[in-house]
Amino acid sequence: MSEQSTDSQDKYDICIIRPETRETDLTLRGEGFSRFRLSEMKKGLRTLHTLELMASNIYRFQITKEPTELNRQLVAAMCNEMVHYQDFTVKLYEYGFRPSCLRWAYWLVGFSFGLASRLLGKRATLKMGIWVESKAVAHYSELLDKIEWDEDTRRTIEKDQADEDGHINRWRSHLGSL
Repeated sequence: MSEQSTDSQDKYDICIIRPETRETDLTLRGEGFSRFRLSEMKKGLRTLHTLELMASNIYRFQITKEPTELNRQLVAAMCNEMVHYQDFTVKLYEYGFRPSCLRWAYWLVGFSFGLASRLLGKRATLKMGIWVESKAVAHYSELLDKIEWDEDTRRTIEKDQADEDGHINRWRSHLGSL
């Protein structure tokens, strides 16, 4: 876990799964930014957008019919990942960008990883969650360091990264209790 992710987890309340968004929170962005900066932001936002689609599908296809605490936590994680997907959808459109036309491939990867880990059992489900979220936290850190984000977008990315770090801790705790 990176130093930045620890700082952001302390800074944001990760118990809030779906933060409130008001109409006034939405704004058109990017005016006065260089083409290079906008290009980097577009690549970064598309990356985060497609990875969050994959993550929400992993959780969606890991959920079983059993009324267990793990399933409740998987539903909460799926909901949280769907919020992240919405966060980056909104940011893409605020900057005048569009989502990647290849995002369907990430949907399929999420479906495959989620279903395969569910079929392999609880331990595989939890290990998949830890692995995917660890990759996400590292990716978030890389994009936060590499790209010059506006403050609002940076806060969104840091909050979502803190959520991912919280998922890792939750899955490790569940894994330890098996």
